[in-house]
Amino acid sequence: MKLLLNGGQLQHDRHASTDKAHRGINADITVPGRAVEHNWNSNTNRWQDGRIVTYTYDARGNTSQIVSTDSVSSQPLSRELYAYNLRKQITEETYQTWAGSAYVNEERYQYTYDAQGNFTLQIGQIWSGTAWTTRSGYRFTNTYNTANVLTSRTAEQLNTSTGVWGPDRRIIYTVDANNQWAEVVYQEWENGAYVNDGRTRNITWYNWANLLPSYLEDQEWNGSTWVDDQRSTIVYQSNGSYVETQQKFTAPSTWVNDDRITETYDDFGNLILDQGESWNNNAWAISYSDRTLLSYTATNQVRRAVEQEYDTSLRLYVNSILTSYGNFVTLATRRATGLEATTSLYPNPASSAALLYVPGMRSQGAVPAEVLNTMGQVVRTFVLQPQQGSIRQELNLEGLAGGVYTIRLHPTEGTIAKRIVKQ
Repeated sequence: MKLLLNGGQLQHDRHASTDKAHRGINADITVPGRAVEHNWNSNTNRWQDGRIVTYTYDARGNTSQIVSTDSVSSQPLSRELYAYNLRKQITEETYQTWAGSAYVNEERYQYTYDAQGNFTLQIGQIWSGTAWTTRSGYRFTNTYNTANVLTSRTAEQLNTSTGVWGPDRRIIYTVDANNQWAEVVYQEWENGAYVNDGRTRNITWYNWANLLPSYLEDQEWNGSTWVDDQRSTIVYQSNGSYVETQQKFTAPSTWVNDDRITETYDDFGNLILDQGESWNNNAWAISYSDRTLLSYTATNQVRRAVEQEYDTSLRLYVNSILTSYGNFVTLATRRATGLEATTSLYPNPASSAALLYVPGMRSQGAVPAEVLNTMGQVVRTFVLQPQQGSIRQELNLEGLAGGVYTIRLHPTEGTIAKRIVKQ
């Protein structure tokens, strides 16, 4: 689905994510301080010596440093450093390797975002030995309507030889009366002008707030008109699992199965199956499949994860990576008890929206906030701006399933947590 692409796809996600290793709904966050990773040796059918990974976190639970060492010799291998903005979005990630006596820079990625949280800049750099050298770059201009719905995104690519930015591509969003995307057009820059490339249309939304479509059709531009290419039907479960069935257009009014994508999550929001299938001989056949076998602590932290890959020749799953998490630490966040006592959230229960009111604030800076479900999963993030010492903001609850949620704010005075029931 082209529809869900964000920016230039520069961000690499190279770091070992610990998201699956911690869950919780309190202001405090429990995270692993250490992991031991082993790779599967298919020749000996045993787990072989791997690496020890040590995590450092900031006060908001963001991974700020990851250090990898050899599990046998304890020799340092690499280090990763991360910085974030108020929305908990990564603004810089730096990768270093151990050079015998010190860490040496290798790669760095930098990002900036607009007020709505969308990319405005992505820069990739390598270390030349004395300075950072830019090897890739994208910058974006985003436009919005009065309801803050994205209406266009224009991307420029950096020519690293000349240092000049040049047009690269553009996405144009058609917004319907409900302030939701009804159609998306993708264009490439060719010979001094934007040229149509693809179009997504007839979009039906399962959850607009999280940009989850249940149906859409993709078309290609043949130089003079739009031509049907494929369509997707997506079926979701309440825990985020989904199955997407893609069909190819072969003749007027004729669609045939092509690919099927399945992502399955457990009840703690951890991905346990990522599978792709192709339609062959009137049946679905697995083209790739990765699954993760998880075991949890008594307090619902992942303590062990076995990653397996599907061997299409043998038609069975084979071990890939074993990760054991430990040294769990609780990052106690300071509670703004005074502000929390005076904060109101009404109506409660609420159906589509609720008014959040926080009076008596000393700080005037932007306040990051998030909505968490009963499993501690962040289902929505936003940033609030105090005005004259208080926050008065209507919170949009559209798209959230009925149930109990926690609204968590992070002003400089400490954390504010309020429960709300969504009808």
